[in-house]
This record gives sequence, C-alpha cells and structure tokens, in this order.
Amino acid sequence: MRNVVINFHMITDSSWFENVLCYLKSKYELVDIKTLEETLSSKEKGKNICHMTVDDGDHTFIANIYPILLKHQVPATIFVSPKISVSKENFWFQEIRFYDKTIMIECISEETNIPIKQIECYDFSFVLKCLNIRTIKNIITLYQKRTQTPPKPFQNMTIEEIVEIDRKGLVTIGAHTLNHPVLKNEDNNTCNHEIVNSIRLLEDYLGHKIKHFAYPNGIPQLDFTEREINILKAEDITLAFSTEPKHFSSRNNRLSVPRIGLSGGSINFIRGKLFMGRHWETIKHFRYPDEALTRKKIYEIAKVQLTI
Repeated sequence: MRNVVINFHMITDSSWFENVLCYLKSKYELVDIKTLEETLSSKEKGKNICHMTVDDGDHTFIANIYPILLKHQVPATIFVSPKISVSKENFWFQEIRFYDKTIMIECISEETNIPIKQIECYDFSFVLKCLNIRTIKNIITLYQKRTQTPPKPFQNMTIEEIVEIDRKGLVTIGAHTLNHPVLKNEDNNTCNHEIVNSIRLLEDYLGHKIKHFAYPNGIPQLDFTEREINILKAEDITLAFSTEPKHFSSRNNRLSVPRIGLSGGSINFIRGKLFMGRHWETIKHFRYPDEALTRKKIYEIAKVQLTI
C-alpha cells in the first residue's frame, strides 16, 4: 500500500462508511493532519499512512460520518464554509440538484448569451463550473423564478455544530471558501475575498488559527493555479488539498496535496481504486465523460473572460 489522503463528501449510508473505515484501518495507519504534515515535511518515507478528509460540511457528516469517527476514534479533517453555515443557505451545487436540464440550459443561455445549441449536449453542472459565482447565482435565481421553485431546505452543518466538533478535538476544521466558486473563474479581488474571508471568519468563530484549506472542485490548473497558492502562502496556510487523484509523497507541493475520492461501491471496488491511484481516472473515462476535457471545450465555446 502507498500513502494516501481520502476524500468524502455527502455520505447517506453510515454502514457503508463504517465498512470503508474498517477496511482502511486494516490496511493503513489512520493519522491526524498534524502527522500527515510531519510526513510530508520529512525526508523519511512514511509507509501506509492515510488521512481522511470530508469536503463541504453537508449535514450527513453529523448524521453518518462523525458518529463512526467517534466510535473508532479515527481523526479526520473537514473543510467547511463559515458563511454558508452562519447564513443557513445551500451551496449552488446543492441547490441545482434535480433541476430540469432543458430549463437550466435556457437560463444559462439567457444569462450568458451562449447559444443553446452550443451547450445543450453538456451536463449543465459542467457548464456552470465554467462561470463565475455571481453568474451562477443569477442563473439559479432566474430558474427559481421561472419555475416557481423555492430554495431547498438548509442541507449543511450549522456554525454551532462546527464549533462543537472543533471543541471536541478529534476532527480538525479547515476552510473551503465562502461560496464554493471555481476559483480560477473569479477575478483577483473575488478570489482573494473568497479565500481570505473564509479563513478569517472561521478563525473568529473557532477562536484559533486556521492552518488548512481545500480548493473547491480542486482540479489543479483547471480550478486553481499559482495565484490561489500564493494567497494561501500569504495567509500562512500549511496544507492545502486538491482533488488530483494520486497517492501522496514528500515530493508533493504542500499547498496542492492530492486526494483520492470515495463516494460508494464495494470494498473490492475501493481496493481497486486505491491500488490504481492516478490510473483510475483513465479507466473511469471509458464510461464517464472526462470533466477536465469537457470543461475545456465549454470554455472555448463560451469564450469566458477570466481575470487571472
């Protein structure tokens, strides 16, 4: 086995999560983020090190993940948006779940002036990931007005729950921006605001320094670049995480640590995915569209003007 950081998001089945955790315990040393940081800083090669992370702060963390972590006393890190938790609103990608594709494409076209025929063949979530957060929110508002669809009920952890988890100590809290934009799509001011204020706001509520960050969506060069890394350096962030699906080593940039995502499947499936590491993406794309390639095509179609 090789060293790995695992990433989870919304988990609806606590039994599945416990089975995965027990499998990981049987194969790896499950460590806290301080040990992970020491391993990345050391010239000595750690062996079979695994750290568990969770992105977004969906309420299923409280219901289905945290009780299992407590039961087995396994440390983890969760990356959250304090703004979302304080205002009790949903992330944009939560809000659009189950939205009608045809109407969403119409709304996107109306808001961006991209002809419908040029984007109707794509998953509309991929199209939204090629836009800045202000445009995404305008599109969602337009859809809700057009279809008389109310905002969904709050789906995330409250700030009180985050504070209580932080106080107990098993789980480390990290920042994940304010609104979960694709940072590369934002201008310099918005990018800085999203990163810096998510860190500062968390520090205000938790009463201590925030040292860790996860990039929304997290594909290097497509979702974040050296610009975002430099902002984190200025904020003294010690570890930041991508979603590049690879095993980690001391050669990795500590502000772009790769993670392998798990969201379902049998233990045999998970065993194979962890074994394949970065090669898993090549296999996956025989069945599912390559997000990076698809979004690059959409960027060309949309002629999105980004200030990098």
